Amino acid sequence: MAEILQSFGIELDVLLVQIAGFLVLIFILKQFALGPIYRMLEARQSNIRGNLDEAEARRNEMVRLQKDYEERLAKIEEEARDKIQAAVKEAQASRDEILEKAREESGRIIARGNEELSSERAKAMAEMRDEIANMAIAAATQAVRGNLNAQNHSALIDQAIASIGTNGNSARGLN
Repeated sequence: MAEILQSFGIELDVLLVQIAGFLVLIFILKQFALGPIYRMLEARQSNIRGNLDEAEARRNEMVRLQKDYEERLAKIEEEARDKIQAAVKEAQASRDEILEKAREESGRIIARGNEELSSERAKAMAEMRDEIANMAIAAATQAVRGNLNAQNHSALIDQAIASIGTNGNSARGLN
């Protein structure tokens, strides 16, 4: 083997020194360069894992808060809907109450109007009776004072009927 190495121009002593130097270099690099690089890479990896775990925790918290927010929003919407429905029901009840009071009041007004109308009719009828009685008395007085013949008697009756007819029409106008 030494002959083969010599044919290539490689000296065995130099090769062994170079191998020993290379191993020493690897040991030194491992101790002073690769060790810190590995530790730095492990620290970086640990830092990245921590950041990812923190991001995942924040994302989970955000999802939880979003669900909580949506639930609260749904409750608020439901409460608002309930309040609106209650207000509508209350408004309808108030409207019904106002309409009922208006109906009662209109009934009272109509009843009072009917009572007044009946009273006015009764007054008009009493006045007509009084007027008719006064006319009858006046006709009787004229008949007693004057000569009563058949022609005067018939004219007097016609005059009394005509007088009653004009007074009756004015009394009917009161209705």
